[in-house]
Amino acid sequence: MSFSKNKEGLVPRISKLCGGYIALTSAIFIGAMVLVIIFVISTGSFLSRVNISTTSYKEKSSLLARACVEEALLKLSQNSSYSGNETISIASDTCRIISIVASGTAEKVISTQAQFNSSFTNLKVTVNSSTLSVVRREELPNF
Repeated sequence: MSFSKNKEGLVPRISKLCGGYIALTSAIFIGAMVLVIIFVISTGSFLSRVNISTTSYKEKSSLLARACVEEALLKLSQNSSYSGNETISIASDTCRIISIVASGTAEKVISTQAQFNSSFTNLKVTVNSSTLSVVRREELPNF
């Protein structure tokens, strides 16, 4: 290390070899921060795409379960003693009419289930026995 003289006395001189250390450290730090930001943004985009797919799968399973309810209503209109326990094919997908049971004297409860990829929909629909109009519709976590 070398020293230079000024009014206060001897002061150590910064060597020219250490002059780029701060610039190099700053460049590495800024580069690392840019990589972290890019990683966070790309991961967010990927997870958003997965979330959209899951929503689409749930919507399709819900529509399949509703289609099974409509099929059950059609079969009930043709045969009032129809009890379900049937798998229905709709295009290339399937859904199940699990059961149709009487609930009191004026209502019947239709239970259907549909699965599309990893999304399930379990519907329990209460209908008027004579008119077959929907009284109540609810989605259940499981049967």
